[in-house]
Amino acid sequence: MAYEVVVIAVTFVSVAVLGFLVSRGQFEDLYIKARGPAPVSGQVALLTVGDEALYLWNPEDAQPEITPRAMLAELIRFCDAAGAEVVVLDVLMDRAEPGDDVLANAIRETGMPVVAAIRLVETDPQSHQLFAAGITPALQDTVVPGFANLQEEEPWLFSEVTLVRKAPLTAHASTARMTGLWPMNMVGAEQSDDTVLPSLAMAGAFLKSQGDATELSRRLATGQSLGLPSLPSEELVLINFRGREGQDGIPTAKASNALRASGTSAMFGLLGSPQPIDVPPEMREALQGRVVLIGRVDGVANESDRHATPYGFPIFGRADMAGVRIQAQILDTLLSGRHVRSVGGNVSWFLAVVLCGAVVLSARWLRDDVHVVVWGLASAVVVMLAAALFELTDGLALELGPPLGAALVTLTALHVYRWSVEESRRT
Repeated sequence: MAYEVVVIAVTFVSVAVLGFLVSRGQFEDLYIKARGPAPVSGQVALLTVGDEALYLWNPEDAQPEITPRAMLAELIRFCDAAGAEVVVLDVLMDRAEPGDDVLANAIRETGMPVVAAIRLVETDPQSHQLFAAGITPALQDTVVPGFANLQEEEPWLFSEVTLVRKAPLTAHASTARMTGLWPMNMVGAEQSDDTVLPSLAMAGAFLKSQGDATELSRRLATGQSLGLPSLPSEELVLINFRGREGQDGIPTAKASNALRASGTSAMFGLLGSPQPIDVPPEMREALQGRVVLIGRVDGVANESDRHATPYGFPIFGRADMAGVRIQAQILDTLLSGRHVRSVGGNVSWFLAVVLCGAVVLSARWLRDDVHVVVWGLASAVVVMLAAALFELTDGLALELGPPLGAALVTLTALHVYRWSVEESRRT
């Protein structure tokens, strides 16, 4: 009877592991969740626009669909006064809006490198191009365009929630063959503009390390290295998340506090006697010398720009992180060179063969129930060692899907067969 229970238990574990793999689960999710908060580069900060900031700016329209451009201008001035080096606006700037000129003037006044989110938009049929990089005309010469790169998302089981594990760093407009994820249900779209567009995070990271927007365009066009540490050559980077929301170590300041601090300066400016912005010490400490991402975390953004991450494991039932915070963690990944380095392929299959062989050979010397327990524990130990390796190397991920799946299937098949033979003998 005890042996039957053990066989049933190992069968259940094997089915659970196979179900995890079939549903596109990845062991990186386990490693990230097990590690908890990880060290950050100290080069990235967040300035979050919440409900309070939007209400302070305009109580009559406290939940605007379009982020007020004049408010963004004020926040850029505040970031400049606080000593920020680069500002990344996680806000779409693909069409003209009231206040664009105010925002453009603020960028020119501060002289600060600013990255803004764009997307591909339909062009005039006479242009002979289907799509082009869309950006409001007032900002064309003042911001570095970057596409918002959270499109690589995968459904989990039967849930509509999408999982963010990786992000594209560049996009080629001329080879856009998308099916709905990005940018607008294009299938086989072609155009003559073959510009390589950087993602928001890539543009922000390059400007922080190199400081020259013109050089970024030149290097992308010629395929030269961007000089970022350990940047993978392919266009996808596995995000090495630094912690769940609120626990990632990336300094965060509220836009509402920034608006209050800059209010006095703005009032004196209206009276014709401009005064410097009095930046609170704690906000200066959080923003000084960093890339500052500005993005919304209010009620409107919660409905459209929150995503499921590996921290939701084992049930990815809800979107648990704001898009702007994921952008910050991608940026930190690029600046620190700590992207996830997956070890799979031949290594995984070699390990699978070794484990399967060891399962079969050890069955000759161990009692059946002991054999099952030993290999059940061994599987758990292998996962724990891989998780420890991930933490010690900050991102080296051993893909255990093939070896662990193969070993458990072999173990289950072996003992189900022996159990059935034993039952047939009894009857």
